[in-house]
This record gives sequence, structure tokens and C-alpha cells, in this order.
Amino acid sequence: MKKVTLLSTLFVAGALTFTATGDTGQADEEEGAKTVWGETLPADTDPDGDGWANTGFDVAWMSEEAQDRVADLTEMRGSGEISQVEYNEKVASVFREQQFSQIDGPNEYIEHMEIDVTKESLASLALNSPGTLDAAPIHEEPYDYQFVYGDYEFHFFYDGYEWTWSYEEVKNDFTDEELMYLAHNDPEVLNQHPVKAGKYDFKLSDKKYVYHFASDGAEWTWSYKAK
Repeated sequence: MKKVTLLSTLFVAGALTFTATGDTGQADEEEGAKTVWGETLPADTDPDGDGWANTGFDVAWMSEEAQDRVADLTEMRGSGEISQVEYNEKVASVFREQQFSQIDGPNEYIEHMEIDVTKESLASLALNSPGTLDAAPIHEEPYDYQFVYGDYEFHFFYDGYEWTWSYEEVKNDFTDEELMYLAHNDPEVLNQHPVKAGKYDFKLSDKKYVYHFASDGAEWTWSYKAK
């Protein structure tokens, strides 16, 4: 999901211009160059290499208040109070707000959610309120959360521009012999994922060791010790 969902059909020939500078950011030749209205243009529109295309935009379609905010930002950029990249990002935020306002009404735009970021709360949103996660990132700062909770593995990602989230059922189905082998030869597999879905607590043993595997549905542990 992107923080902008409308394409450039809203805009006419640019009355203002945003340009790319080399003070922050990096260009990605494969991904292209960002615009303040949310479209990605070919990488050759970003000769400065900061990830932003050198192109114009128009604000005549925006509310008067939003136009004033862009004008203030333009003045701040001209005086050197903010950099060109900061200007692009702040103007892009105004565009996002105005675009969502036109789609859903003046009170529907959400810049980001205000929630307690816990495994339980994120899992509950994914399973019970997916539309909430589609509407906005979890919080303003970039994040990358990946964890197992209950019977599912969840992944929430946001790079400051696009956010994604997903979950899938944990389907590890190791045999007893495989678990004992992993404990000695590939422990990282046991560190990354629980060995079963849900809660469990069991022991295994061979001629030399006793193995213990446990999970409360959110956190999991494993260990072994000599007999």
C-alpha cells in the first residue's frame, strides 16, 4: 500500500516545481523517482539521485488552507529554512491529505494510527480489522516487525512511503528426529520459528541428551542438556 492512491489525472501543468538534490536520500534505478502526488516516474527524471523526480505540480485543486500550507513551505525552502528534500516530503504529505479528503470526505484521512504496538494488538488488527491496516501505517516512523503469535506468522513493514502487512499460518511439522538434529546442527531454524503452531510444551530424548521445546503461543524456547 502506498500513502498516495490517486494518479496524476488530478493535476494540470505545474505552477510549482520540486526538484531533487543530493543532500539526503538515494535514488533507485529500478524503482524510479518519487513525485509529491504519489506516482513513480522513470529513474532518468531524477538526475540528482535523491529519489525525487525533477518535475512540476499544481495546487489549484486543493483547499485554500492546503494551498497556503504549500505556499508557506515554498517560502521556507526559498529562505533555506528547510532543504529541498524536506520540502518535497512535506508537500507530498499535503498532497496525500488532500487526495484522501477528495476520496473519502474531509474527515477520513489518517496519516498514521495511534495504537500500542504489541504483538497482541497487531495480530488482532490483522485477523479482525484488516481494513484498518490498509488505511494507514501503524505509526509515523519506518518499521519492520516480523513475529509469530498464536498459529500465525505476521509481517508489518513501512519504509516511510509504502506499507505492507501479511500473515500466514505456521506449518512447521518436524519429526522428533529432525528437531533433535536441528538443535545440534542448525539451531537458527529453531530460533527463528516455533516448532509447532499454538501453545506446546514437550520433551524428547536420545541416548545422550534430553530436549525441551515450549511455547505460550507468543514466545518460544528450546534447549537440551546431557543426561
